[in-house]
Amino acid sequence: MSSIHTTVARALDQCLSNTKNLSLRRIVENTVEGEKERKAVFAIVCQVLKYREPITTIIANSDMNQSASKGKKASLYLVLVYELLFGKGFKSAPSSLRALVMPHKTRFTAELAKLKIKKRAIKDEDLVPDHIRNAVVLPRYARVNTNITSIEKVLEALGKMGYVLGDYVEGLHLGKMKPKTVLHDPHIPNLLILPPNSDFHNSDLLLKGHIILQDKASCFPAFILNPSPNSTVIDACAAPGNKTSHLSMLMNNTGTIHAFDKDPLRLQTLIRLTGRAGYIKAKRTSFLDIDPKDKTYAEVSAILLDPSCSGSGITRRLDHLLVQSAAGKESSTVVVEEDEADENGGIINSEARIKALADFQVEVLMHAFKFKKVNRVVYSTCSKHRLENEGVVEAVLSAQSEFQLAKNVFPEWGRRGVDGMKEVIRTLPEEDHCIGFFVALFERKSKA
Repeated sequence: MSSIHTTVARALDQCLSNTKNLSLRRIVENTVEGEKERKAVFAIVCQVLKYREPITTIIANSDMNQSASKGKKASLYLVLVYELLFGKGFKSAPSSLRALVMPHKTRFTAELAKLKIKKRAIKDEDLVPDHIRNAVVLPRYARVNTNITSIEKVLEALGKMGYVLGDYVEGLHLGKMKPKTVLHDPHIPNLLILPPNSDFHNSDLLLKGHIILQDKASCFPAFILNPSPNSTVIDACAAPGNKTSHLSMLMNNTGTIHAFDKDPLRLQTLIRLTGRAGYIKAKRTSFLDIDPKDKTYAEVSAILLDPSCSGSGITRRLDHLLVQSAAGKESSTVVVEEDEADENGGIINSEARIKALADFQVEVLMHAFKFKKVNRVVYSTCSKHRLENEGVVEAVLSAQSEFQLAKNVFPEWGRRGVDGMKEVIRTLPEEDHCIGFFVALFERKSKA
């Protein structure tokens, strides 16, 4: 009975339980071996989840054995009914699978017609729940790694792949870009904007490190810190390395970057991404275990601090398909690529956990202020919670007197902090076309 449909059903089971809060793509990767089959399974899983609500209604109203459709084979029935009514049919399905649903084909078709009349649906797509059809889709961002190439060479390579350079226009809906279009980002140098469905996972541009898939907002911390060439910098919670790579690019491959992360697997990802450049000193440790008085770090002048956070500003690409209908009554769902989300793991909603994270964020920020020659510290989260953002800023400002918020930071960016905190920066996915993010830049006060 083994076929792509049973494989899809296994992946679908994992998606619907998803106790580890994994991205949809990660679930499929963990379930299916072989790149070609993964792509096929991923595509069908997405479609089944998209039509899950109408399929469930159709099955419930049919003459199918309800105990069978709700038991261990529930996901398999979802897959088979999808293929029968909305998909490509059963050309590759064995007879044993076809026998599960074909006897009910007439009833299924009739129930589909009834549902369309009830929902006033003209086409199948109209049956898809609003929270899926109206999801806010963000573009794909690719930062050019100017350490090893140039934006001109990357654009030339994209041109050979069929991409055409367009003009960025204010107010453009970046989630609905024309296929094979590429734009220069208006704020971050060497950052390209591409259509949401752009796939570079098997492209030499990505595999050879010529581009880094990194959300626009995630580029803000290094851009705002703006370390000088030949300086010494700490990336305190560095893995998987996107921001470390950005720092090295801004420093023109000079100076020294001390990159810390206590997770061995994430640290290996960082090393793989940044290469084995001698100026990047990657170390498996917690930033809190680094002694500010250690001579190794005596010349550190700037620190990038992007600590663990709730991740509430992120919804990974296509994860809106995992949202239940009841939750779909929210005004919008944000859809981004999963690369950036994977930096932070699952989204945390527990109030107690968020409070614990905020306490930790205050602790690491206060630790950063202890390095004697540090003049600038950039703090960032991919959280929407005030407690982790403005709340942390208020806590550290009241707990010490050597550092203050820098003024006039990134003046080109209009969205600032809540409660009148104009010195800090926020992003709103629905309007800014990037993940939800927060950035604050601290600077050492001048001695009187």
